[in-house]
Amino acid sequence: MKKILIIILLFISLVSNNNTYASGNVNNDIQKWFSNYARKISAKNTNQKEILYFKWFSNNLNEILTKKKLNEIQINLVYDLIKLSNEHIFSIELEQDEILAKTKLHNNELLSDFKYFSYNSHNIFLENWVWYTYNYDKHLVFPAWTNIKKSDLEFNKINPKNSIVFLKSDWNLWFLIDYKKVKLISDDIIFWVSDKYSFLKEIKDDKKKLNTETDELFKKLKQDSINLTKWKTKDLKIKWLYDYVLNNLEYPKTFSLEDYRIFSWIDSFKNKLWVCEWYTKMFKYMLNFSYINSVEVNRWYVIDAQDFPKVWHAWIKIWNDYYDPTFDDPIWIPITKTFDQYYYYSLPKDLFFTNRYDFDKLPEYLKNKDLEFRKWIINQKTLLLLSKYNKSWYNLLKPYLIKLNNWIKVDKKIDIEDLKTIITYSEVDNLKVSISWKNKNIASLSYYIIESSSLESMLEQLDYNLDWYYLFKWKLDNWGYDYRLAYNVIFN
Repeated sequence: MKKILIIILLFISLVSNNNTYASGNVNNDIQKWFSNYARKISAKNTNQKEILYFKWFSNNLNEILTKKKLNEIQINLVYDLIKLSNEHIFSIELEQDEILAKTKLHNNELLSDFKYFSYNSHNIFLENWVWYTYNYDKHLVFPAWTNIKKSDLEFNKINPKNSIVFLKSDWNLWFLIDYKKVKLISDDIIFWVSDKYSFLKEIKDDKKKLNTETDELFKKLKQDSINLTKWKTKDLKIKWLYDYVLNNLEYPKTFSLEDYRIFSWIDSFKNKLWVCEWYTKMFKYMLNFSYINSVEVNRWYVIDAQDFPKVWHAWIKIWNDYYDPTFDDPIWIPITKTFDQYYYYSLPKDLFFTNRYDFDKLPEYLKNKDLEFRKWIINQKTLLLLSKYNKSWYNLLKPYLIKLNNWIKVDKKIDIEDLKTIITYSEVDNLKVSISWKNKNIASLSYYIIESSSLESMLEQLDYNLDWYYLFKWKLDNWGYDYRLAYNVIFN
Protein backbone atom coordinates (compact mmCIF):
# COMPACT_ATOMS: atom_id res chain seq x y z
CA MET A 1 0.00 0.00 0.00
CA LYS A 2 2.92 2.36 0.67
CA LYS A 3 4.03 1.64 -2.89
CA ILE A 4 0.64 2.76 -4.20
CA LEU A 5 0.86 6.04 -2.28
CA ILE A 6 4.32 6.71 -3.72
CA ILE A 7 2.91 6.12 -7.22
CA ILE A 8 0.05 8.54 -6.51
CA LEU A 9 2.45 11.21 -5.25
CA LEU A 10 4.63 10.80 -8.34
CA PHE A 11 1.52 10.99 -10.50
CA ILE A 12 0.50 14.21 -8.74
CA SER A 13 3.98 15.63 -9.29
CA LEU A 14 3.89 14.85 -13.03
CA VAL A 15 0.44 16.34 -13.47
CA SER A 16 1.62 19.61 -11.89
CA ASN A 17 3.39 20.36 -15.21
CA ASN A 18 0.18 19.92 -17.19
CA ASN A 19 -1.26 23.41 -17.61
CA THR A 20 -4.50 22.10 -19.13
CA TYR A 21 -5.64 20.28 -15.99
CA ALA A 22 -8.74 22.00 -14.60
CA SER A 23 -11.27 21.59 -11.82
CA GLY A 24 -14.98 20.90 -12.35
CA ASN A 25 -15.73 17.70 -14.24
CA VAL A 26 -13.22 14.93 -13.66
CA ASN A 27 -10.36 15.03 -16.16
CA ASN A 28 -10.60 12.29 -18.83
CA ASP A 29 -6.97 11.19 -18.42
CA ILE A 30 -7.44 10.82 -14.66
CA GLN A 31 -10.66 8.90 -15.24
CA LYS A 32 -8.89 6.45 -17.58
CA TRP A 33 -6.01 5.96 -15.16
CA PHE A 34 -8.39 5.34 -12.26
CA SER A 35 -10.54 2.90 -14.28
CA ASN A 36 -7.47 0.80 -15.14
CA TYR A 37 -6.26 0.95 -11.56
CA ALA A 38 -9.69 -0.03 -10.18
CA ARG A 39 -9.85 -3.04 -12.54
CA LYS A 40 -6.52 -4.31 -11.19
CA ILE A 41 -7.73 -3.98 -7.58
CA SER A 42 -11.05 -5.63 -8.45
CA ALA A 43 -9.29 -8.63 -10.00
CA LYS A 44 -7.43 -9.31 -6.74
CA ASN A 45 -10.18 -8.73 -4.16
CA THR A 46 -13.71 -9.64 -3.17
CA ASN A 47 -16.31 -6.87 -3.34
CA GLN A 48 -16.14 -6.25 0.41
CA LYS A 49 -12.34 -6.04 0.46
CA GLU A 50 -12.41 -3.76 -2.58
CA ILE A 51 -14.80 -1.40 -0.75
CA LEU A 52 -12.50 -1.31 2.28
CA TYR A 53 -9.48 -0.77 0.04
CA PHE A 54 -10.94 2.26 -1.71
CA LYS A 55 -12.10 3.74 1.58
CA TRP A 56 -8.50 3.45 2.73
CA PHE A 57 -7.41 4.93 -0.61
CA SER A 58 -9.75 7.92 -0.19
CA ASN A 59 -8.67 8.50 3.43
CA ASN A 60 -5.02 8.62 2.44
CA LEU A 61 -5.73 11.07 -0.36
CA ASN A 62 -7.44 13.30 2.20
CA GLU A 63 -4.30 13.17 4.33
CA ILE A 64 -2.15 14.09 1.31
CA LEU A 65 -4.25 17.25 0.88
CA THR A 66 -3.43 18.43 4.38
CA LYS A 67 0.13 17.19 4.81
CA LYS A 68 1.74 17.93 1.43
CA LYS A 69 2.36 21.31 -0.16
CA LEU A 70 0.40 21.08 -3.38
CA ASN A 71 -0.34 23.63 -6.07
CA GLU A 72 -3.85 24.25 -7.38
CA ILE A 73 -3.53 21.74 -10.24
CA GLN A 74 -2.36 18.99 -7.89
CA ILE A 75 -5.14 19.75 -5.42
CA ASN A 76 -7.76 19.42 -8.16
CA LEU A 77 -6.24 16.10 -9.17
CA VAL A 78 -6.38 14.71 -5.62
CA TYR A 79 -10.00 15.78 -5.24
CA ASP A 80 -10.82 14.08 -8.55
CA LEU A 81 -9.25 10.84 -7.34
CA ILE A 82 -11.26 11.06 -4.09
CA LYS A 83 -14.45 11.64 -6.07
CA LEU A 84 -13.75 8.72 -8.40
CA SER A 85 -12.96 6.49 -5.44
CA ASN A 86 -16.24 7.40 -3.69
CA GLU A 87 -18.34 6.81 -6.78
CA HIS A 88 -16.55 3.53 -7.43
CA ILE A 89 -17.39 2.32 -3.90
CA PHE A 90 -21.03 3.24 -4.52
CA SER A 91 -21.15 1.27 -7.79
CA ILE A 92 -19.69 -1.80 -6.05
CA GLU A 93 -22.30 -1.60 -3.26
CA LEU A 94 -25.15 -1.37 -5.77
CA GLU A 95 -23.71 -4.21 -7.84
CA GLN A 96 -23.18 -6.35 -4.74
CA ASP A 97 -26.80 -5.82 -3.72
CA GLU A 98 -28.01 -6.75 -7.21
CA ILE A 99 -25.85 -9.87 -7.56
CA LEU A 100 -27.06 -11.25 -4.22
CA ALA A 101 -30.68 -10.68 -5.22
CA LYS A 102 -30.30 -12.18 -8.69
CA THR A 103 -28.64 -15.24 -7.21
CA LYS A 104 -31.57 -15.68 -4.86
CA LEU A 105 -34.24 -15.18 -7.53
CA HIS A 106 -32.73 -16.70 -10.68
CA ASN A 107 -35.59 -19.22 -11.09
CA ASN A 108 -38.50 -16.89 -10.41
CA GLU A 109 -39.89 -16.10 -13.89
CA LEU A 110 -43.15 -14.81 -12.45
CA LEU A 111 -41.47 -11.57 -11.36
CA SER A 112 -40.56 -10.54 -14.93
CA ASP A 113 -44.20 -9.56 -15.56
CA PHE A 114 -44.11 -6.76 -13.05
CA LYS A 115 -44.13 -3.12 -14.09
CA TYR A 116 -41.23 -2.41 -11.77
CA PHE A 117 -38.94 -4.97 -10.23
CA SER A 118 -35.92 -3.93 -8.22
CA TYR A 119 -32.88 -5.95 -7.25
CA ASN A 120 -32.06 -3.04 -4.96
CA SER A 121 -33.11 -4.19 -1.50
CA HIS A 122 -33.57 -0.65 -0.22
CA ASN A 123 -36.20 0.51 -2.71
CA ILE A 124 -34.01 3.29 -4.12
CA PHE A 125 -33.69 3.99 -7.84
CA LEU A 126 -32.31 6.55 -10.29
CA GLU A 127 -34.49 8.13 -12.96
CA ASN A 128 -33.37 11.04 -15.19
CA TRP A 129 -30.52 11.77 -12.75
CA VAL A 130 -32.84 12.05 -9.77
CA TRP A 131 -33.02 9.52 -6.95
CA TYR A 132 -36.46 8.25 -5.91
CA THR A 133 -38.12 5.76 -3.59
CA TYR A 134 -41.66 4.42 -3.24
CA ASN A 135 -43.60 5.16 -0.08
CA TYR A 136 -46.41 2.67 0.51
CA ASP A 137 -49.36 2.07 2.81
CA LYS A 138 -50.12 -1.51 1.82
CA HIS A 139 -47.75 -4.33 1.03
CA LEU A 140 -47.63 -8.10 0.98
CA VAL A 141 -44.63 -10.21 1.97
CA PHE A 142 -43.53 -13.58 0.59
CA PRO A 143 -40.29 -15.35 1.56
CA ALA A 144 -38.03 -15.30 -1.52
CA TRP A 145 -37.35 -19.03 -1.29
CA THR A 146 -41.01 -20.03 -1.60
CA ASN A 147 -42.54 -21.02 -4.90
CA ILE A 148 -44.90 -18.10 -5.51
CA LYS A 149 -47.80 -18.97 -7.80
CA LYS A 150 -49.80 -16.64 -9.98
CA SER A 151 -52.94 -17.71 -8.12
CA ASP A 152 -51.35 -16.52 -4.84
CA LEU A 153 -50.92 -13.05 -6.29
CA GLU A 154 -54.38 -12.94 -7.82
CA PHE A 155 -55.97 -14.05 -4.55
CA ASN A 156 -54.26 -11.11 -2.80
CA LYS A 157 -55.28 -8.71 -5.62
CA ILE A 158 -51.70 -8.14 -6.74
CA ASN A 159 -51.62 -7.05 -10.35
CA PRO A 160 -48.23 -7.04 -12.15
CA LYS A 161 -49.33 -4.01 -14.18
CA ASN A 162 -49.88 -1.70 -11.23
CA SER A 163 -47.91 -3.29 -8.39
CA ILE A 164 -44.24 -3.07 -7.52
CA VAL A 165 -42.02 -5.78 -6.11
CA PHE A 166 -38.54 -5.69 -4.65
CA LEU A 167 -36.35 -7.99 -2.60
CA LYS A 168 -35.65 -6.71 0.90
CA SER A 169 -32.34 -7.26 2.65
CA ASP A 170 -34.06 -9.85 4.89
CA TRP A 171 -34.63 -11.99 1.75
CA ASN A 172 -38.37 -11.38 1.69
CA LEU A 173 -40.18 -10.25 -1.45
CA TRP A 174 -42.26 -7.14 -0.85
CA PHE A 175 -45.18 -6.48 -3.16
CA LEU A 176 -46.32 -2.86 -2.96
CA ILE A 177 -50.01 -2.32 -3.63
CA ASP A 178 -50.73 1.31 -2.65
CA TYR A 179 -47.60 3.34 -3.28
CA LYS A 180 -46.39 6.80 -4.14
CA LYS A 181 -43.23 7.80 -5.96
CA VAL A 182 -41.16 10.15 -3.77
CA LYS A 183 -38.17 12.24 -4.81
CA LEU A 184 -35.13 11.83 -2.59
CA ILE A 185 -32.45 14.10 -4.06
CA SER A 186 -30.94 15.17 -7.38
CA ASP A 187 -27.87 13.12 -8.19
CA ASP A 188 -25.70 16.14 -8.98
CA ILE A 189 -25.89 17.20 -5.29
CA ILE A 190 -24.50 13.92 -3.99
CA PHE A 191 -22.40 12.84 -6.94
CA TRP A 192 -18.93 11.98 -5.56
CA VAL A 193 -19.94 12.14 -1.86
CA SER A 194 -18.64 9.54 0.57
CA ASP A 195 -20.94 6.70 1.66
CA LYS A 196 -23.41 7.60 -1.08
CA TYR A 197 -25.51 4.45 -0.68
CA SER A 198 -26.00 4.92 3.06
CA PHE A 199 -26.58 8.65 2.44
CA LEU A 200 -29.50 7.81 0.14
CA LYS A 201 -30.91 5.28 2.62
CA GLU A 202 -30.97 7.93 5.34
CA ILE A 203 -32.76 10.43 3.07
CA LYS A 204 -35.30 7.74 2.24
CA ASP A 205 -35.87 7.25 5.95
CA ASP A 206 -36.35 11.05 6.32
CA LYS A 207 -39.14 11.03 3.78
CA LYS A 208 -41.20 8.12 5.06
CA LYS A 209 -43.81 10.40 6.60
CA LEU A 210 -43.19 13.88 5.21
CA ASN A 211 -42.56 14.26 1.50
CA THR A 212 -40.96 17.69 1.11
CA GLU A 213 -38.61 19.15 -1.52
CA THR A 214 -35.13 19.25 0.03
CA ASP A 215 -32.63 19.92 -2.75
CA GLU A 216 -32.01 23.54 -1.71
CA LEU A 217 -31.55 22.53 1.93
CA PHE A 218 -28.99 19.90 0.95
CA LYS A 219 -27.16 22.34 -1.31
CA LYS A 220 -26.80 24.74 1.61
CA LEU A 221 -25.69 21.97 3.95
CA LYS A 222 -23.16 20.80 1.39
CA GLN A 223 -21.68 24.28 0.98
CA ASP A 224 -21.55 24.80 4.76
CA SER A 225 -19.74 21.48 5.14
CA ILE A 226 -17.18 22.30 2.45
CA ASN A 227 -16.55 25.78 3.84
CA LEU A 228 -16.03 24.43 7.37
CA THR A 229 -13.66 21.62 6.48
CA LYS A 230 -11.61 22.80 3.51
CA TRP A 231 -7.89 21.95 3.88
CA LYS A 232 -8.41 20.29 7.26
CA THR A 233 -7.25 16.84 8.34
CA LYS A 234 -9.80 14.11 8.91
CA ASP A 235 -9.67 14.54 12.70
CA LEU A 236 -10.12 18.31 12.45
CA LYS A 237 -13.01 17.89 10.01
CA ILE A 238 -14.83 15.66 12.48
CA LYS A 239 -14.18 18.08 15.35
CA TRP A 240 -15.33 21.17 13.46
CA LEU A 241 -18.51 19.47 12.22
CA TYR A 242 -19.32 18.09 15.68
CA ASP A 243 -18.93 21.61 17.12
CA TYR A 244 -21.08 23.03 14.33
CA VAL A 245 -23.92 20.58 14.97
CA LEU A 246 -23.95 21.29 18.72
CA ASN A 247 -23.77 25.05 18.25
CA ASN A 248 -26.55 25.21 15.68
CA LEU A 249 -29.12 22.78 17.04
CA GLU A 250 -31.29 22.72 20.13
CA TYR A 251 -33.05 19.75 21.68
CA PRO A 252 -36.73 20.57 22.39
CA LYS A 253 -37.68 20.48 26.07
CA THR A 254 -41.13 19.10 25.22
CA PHE A 255 -42.42 17.29 22.17
CA SER A 256 -44.92 14.61 21.20
CA LEU A 257 -43.88 11.27 19.75
CA GLU A 258 -47.03 11.50 17.63
CA ASP A 259 -45.82 14.67 15.91
CA TYR A 260 -44.07 13.47 12.77
CA ARG A 261 -42.64 16.94 12.11
CA ILE A 262 -40.22 16.67 15.01
CA PHE A 263 -38.91 13.42 13.50
CA SER A 264 -38.46 14.96 10.07
CA TRP A 265 -34.93 16.09 9.34
CA ILE A 266 -36.42 18.51 6.83
CA ASP A 267 -38.70 20.31 9.28
CA SER A 268 -36.07 20.15 12.00
CA PHE A 269 -33.50 21.81 9.76
CA LYS A 270 -35.88 24.72 9.21
CA ASN A 271 -36.97 25.06 12.84
CA LYS A 272 -33.63 24.29 14.54
CA LEU A 273 -35.35 21.98 17.04
CA TRP A 274 -34.03 18.45 17.00
CA VAL A 275 -34.24 15.04 18.58
CA CYS A 276 -31.39 12.52 18.61
CA GLU A 277 -32.15 11.13 15.16
CA TRP A 278 -31.59 14.48 13.50
CA TYR A 279 -28.51 15.56 15.43
CA THR A 280 -27.10 12.28 14.18
CA LYS A 281 -28.28 12.63 10.59
CA MET A 282 -27.07 16.18 10.17
CA PHE A 283 -23.67 15.11 11.49
CA LYS A 284 -23.59 12.20 9.04
CA TYR A 285 -24.66 14.27 6.03
CA MET A 286 -22.01 16.90 6.75
CA LEU A 287 -19.30 14.28 7.27
CA ASN A 288 -20.13 12.67 3.93
CA PHE A 289 -20.17 16.03 2.14
CA SER A 290 -16.68 16.55 3.62
CA TYR A 291 -15.37 13.27 2.14
CA ILE A 292 -15.34 11.39 5.44
CA ASN A 293 -16.34 7.78 4.79
CA SER A 294 -17.31 4.74 6.87
CA VAL A 295 -19.94 6.82 8.69
CA GLU A 296 -22.85 4.80 10.10
CA VAL A 297 -26.01 5.83 11.92
CA ASN A 298 -26.67 3.39 14.79
CA ARG A 299 -30.10 3.12 16.40
CA TRP A 300 -30.22 1.05 19.58
CA TYR A 301 -31.11 1.20 23.27
CA VAL A 302 -29.72 3.48 25.99
CA ILE A 303 -30.68 1.82 29.25
CA ASP A 304 -30.37 4.85 31.55
CA ALA A 305 -32.78 6.89 29.42
CA GLN A 306 -36.01 7.87 31.18
CA ASP A 307 -38.09 6.51 28.25
CA PHE A 308 -36.29 3.15 28.00
CA PRO A 309 -37.35 0.74 26.50
CA LYS A 310 -40.17 2.55 24.66
CA VAL A 311 -37.90 4.81 22.60
CA TRP A 312 -34.58 3.98 20.99
CA HIS A 313 -31.65 6.36 20.56
CA ALA A 314 -29.38 7.25 17.62
CA TRP A 315 -25.67 8.04 17.35
CA ILE A 316 -22.76 7.91 14.88
CA LYS A 317 -19.97 5.41 14.26
CA ILE A 318 -16.95 6.53 12.20
CA TRP A 319 -14.71 3.57 11.45
CA ASN A 320 -14.23 2.15 14.97
CA ASP A 321 -15.01 5.26 17.03
CA TYR A 322 -18.38 6.39 18.41
CA TYR A 323 -19.94 9.85 18.69
CA ASP A 324 -23.18 11.03 20.30
CA PRO A 325 -23.84 14.74 19.65
CA THR A 326 -27.25 14.59 21.39
CA PHE A 327 -25.72 13.49 24.70
CA ASP A 328 -23.13 16.28 24.48
CA ASP A 329 -25.82 18.97 24.10
CA PRO A 330 -27.55 19.14 27.51
CA ILE A 331 -31.22 20.14 27.36
CA TRP A 332 -31.40 22.31 30.46
CA ILE A 333 -28.06 24.11 30.18
CA PRO A 334 -28.21 27.16 27.89
CA ILE A 335 -24.49 27.30 27.11
CA THR A 336 -23.17 24.66 24.69
CA LYS A 337 -20.20 22.64 25.88
CA THR A 338 -16.75 23.25 24.49
CA PHE A 339 -14.65 20.58 22.79
CA ASP A 340 -12.65 19.67 25.89
CA GLN A 341 -15.91 19.03 27.79
CA TYR A 342 -17.42 16.43 25.46
CA TYR A 343 -18.24 13.08 27.06
CA TYR A 344 -19.32 11.18 23.97
CA TYR A 345 -16.75 12.20 21.38
CA SER A 346 -14.58 9.53 19.72
CA LEU A 347 -15.07 6.75 22.26
CA PRO A 348 -14.03 3.10 21.82
CA LYS A 349 -16.93 0.65 21.60
CA ASP A 350 -16.57 -1.00 25.02
CA LEU A 351 -16.61 2.36 26.82
CA PHE A 352 -19.36 3.84 24.66
CA PHE A 353 -21.57 0.79 25.20
CA THR A 354 -21.45 0.79 28.99
CA ASN A 355 -25.01 2.15 28.89
CA ARG A 356 -26.09 0.84 25.45
CA TYR A 357 -27.21 -2.38 23.82
CA ASP A 358 -27.85 -3.57 20.30
CA PHE A 359 -31.54 -4.33 19.77
CA ASP A 360 -30.88 -8.05 19.51
CA LYS A 361 -28.47 -8.18 22.48
CA LEU A 362 -30.59 -6.45 25.12
CA PRO A 363 -31.19 -8.83 28.06
CA GLU A 364 -34.93 -9.30 28.42
CA TYR A 365 -34.88 -8.86 32.20
CA LEU A 366 -33.53 -5.29 31.89
CA LYS A 367 -36.75 -4.06 30.26
CA ASN A 368 -38.60 -4.38 33.56
CA LYS A 369 -35.91 -2.98 35.87
CA ASP A 370 -36.12 0.50 37.38
CA LEU A 371 -33.70 3.32 36.55
CA GLU A 372 -31.63 2.91 39.71
CA PHE A 373 -30.92 -0.73 38.94
CA ARG A 374 -30.02 0.10 35.34
CA LYS A 375 -27.60 2.77 36.55
CA TRP A 376 -26.06 0.19 38.87
CA ILE A 377 -25.51 -2.11 35.85
CA ILE A 378 -23.78 0.75 34.01
CA ASN A 379 -21.53 1.40 37.00
CA GLN A 380 -20.51 -2.24 37.15
CA LYS A 381 -19.67 -2.33 33.43
CA THR A 382 -17.68 0.91 33.72
CA LEU A 383 -15.73 -0.29 36.76
CA LEU A 384 -14.47 -3.24 34.76
CA LEU A 385 -12.93 -0.82 32.25
CA LEU A 386 -11.22 1.53 34.71
CA SER A 387 -7.91 -0.29 34.76
CA LYS A 388 -7.87 -0.35 30.95
CA TYR A 389 -8.53 3.39 30.57
CA ASN A 390 -7.28 4.86 33.87
CA LYS A 391 -4.67 6.95 32.05
CA SER A 392 -6.98 8.06 29.26
CA TRP A 393 -8.36 11.53 28.59
CA TYR A 394 -11.97 10.31 28.27
CA ASN A 395 -14.30 12.70 30.08
CA LEU A 396 -16.85 9.93 30.48
CA LEU A 397 -14.59 8.36 33.12
CA LYS A 398 -13.99 11.54 35.14
CA PRO A 399 -16.68 10.75 37.75
CA TYR A 400 -14.98 7.42 38.40
CA LEU A 401 -11.35 8.51 38.18
CA ILE A 402 -11.81 11.48 40.53
CA LYS A 403 -13.08 9.04 43.16
CA LEU A 404 -10.37 6.51 42.47
CA ASN A 405 -7.64 9.15 42.78
CA ASN A 406 -9.07 10.46 46.08
CA TRP A 407 -9.63 7.10 47.79
CA ILE A 408 -13.41 7.29 47.50
CA LYS A 409 -15.37 4.16 46.69
CA VAL A 410 -16.09 4.32 42.97
CA ASP A 411 -19.64 2.98 43.33
CA LYS A 412 -20.49 5.60 45.98
CA LYS A 413 -22.13 8.98 45.29
CA ILE A 414 -19.82 11.90 46.15
CA ASP A 415 -21.10 13.86 49.14
CA ILE A 416 -19.87 17.02 50.87
CA GLU A 417 -17.55 15.07 53.19
CA ASP A 418 -15.90 13.53 50.13
CA LEU A 419 -15.59 16.92 48.45
CA LYS A 420 -13.65 18.19 51.46
CA THR A 421 -10.88 15.73 50.57
CA ILE A 422 -10.84 16.67 46.88
CA ILE A 423 -10.56 20.49 46.93
CA THR A 424 -9.46 23.20 49.39
CA TYR A 425 -11.93 23.36 52.28
CA SER A 426 -12.30 26.14 54.88
CA GLU A 427 -14.87 27.67 57.22
CA VAL A 428 -15.86 31.30 56.63
CA ASP A 429 -17.01 33.68 59.36
CA ASN A 430 -17.76 37.30 58.45
CA LEU A 431 -15.65 36.98 55.24
CA LYS A 432 -12.65 35.76 57.26
CA VAL A 433 -11.08 32.49 56.25
CA SER A 434 -7.93 30.44 56.84
CA ILE A 435 -6.28 29.06 53.67
CA SER A 436 -3.15 26.92 54.02
CA TRP A 437 -2.75 28.14 57.61
CA LYS A 438 -2.86 31.80 56.50
CA ASN A 439 -5.65 34.13 57.62
CA LYS A 440 -7.29 36.02 54.75
CA ASN A 441 -10.32 38.18 54.01
CA ILE A 442 -12.58 37.46 51.05
CA ALA A 443 -13.04 40.57 48.88
CA SER A 444 -15.36 38.96 46.29
CA LEU A 445 -16.38 35.60 44.93
CA SER A 446 -18.88 33.67 42.82
CA TYR A 447 -20.43 30.51 44.20
CA TYR A 448 -23.03 27.74 44.07
CA ILE A 449 -24.89 26.73 47.22
CA ILE A 450 -24.69 22.95 47.37
CA GLU A 451 -26.24 20.00 49.15
CA SER A 452 -25.11 16.39 49.16
CA SER A 453 -28.25 15.25 47.31
CA SER A 454 -27.54 17.49 44.29
CA LEU A 455 -23.75 17.53 44.43
CA GLU A 456 -23.04 14.86 41.80
CA SER A 457 -25.31 16.45 39.19
CA MET A 458 -23.60 19.81 39.84
CA LEU A 459 -20.15 18.25 39.48
CA GLU A 460 -21.28 16.59 36.24
CA GLN A 461 -22.34 19.98 34.84
CA LEU A 462 -18.89 21.29 35.77
CA ASP A 463 -17.36 18.24 34.02
CA TYR A 464 -15.57 17.43 37.29
CA ASN A 465 -13.08 20.17 36.52
CA LEU A 466 -12.53 21.54 40.03
CA ASP A 467 -9.32 23.49 39.50
CA TRP A 468 -9.57 26.94 41.11
CA TYR A 469 -12.62 25.96 43.17
CA TYR A 470 -12.93 26.18 46.97
CA LEU A 471 -15.43 24.54 49.32
CA PHE A 472 -16.55 26.99 52.01
CA LYS A 473 -18.67 26.25 55.07
CA TRP A 474 -20.29 29.67 55.24
CA LYS A 475 -21.55 30.96 58.61
CA LEU A 476 -24.91 32.75 58.31
CA ASP A 477 -26.38 35.60 60.41
CA ASN A 478 -28.86 33.24 62.10
CA TRP A 479 -25.99 31.07 63.40
CA GLY A 480 -26.70 28.50 60.76
CA TYR A 481 -24.43 27.76 57.79
CA ASP A 482 -24.48 26.56 54.19
CA TYR A 483 -21.89 24.97 51.92
CA ARG A 484 -20.68 27.00 48.96
CA LEU A 485 -18.68 25.81 45.96
CA ALA A 486 -16.78 29.04 45.26
CA TYR A 487 -14.85 30.29 42.23
CA ASN A 488 -13.40 33.63 41.05
CA VAL A 489 -12.37 34.15 44.67
CA ILE A 490 -10.38 37.31 45.36
CA PHE A 491 -8.66 37.73 48.76
CA ASN A 492 -7.56 40.97 50.43
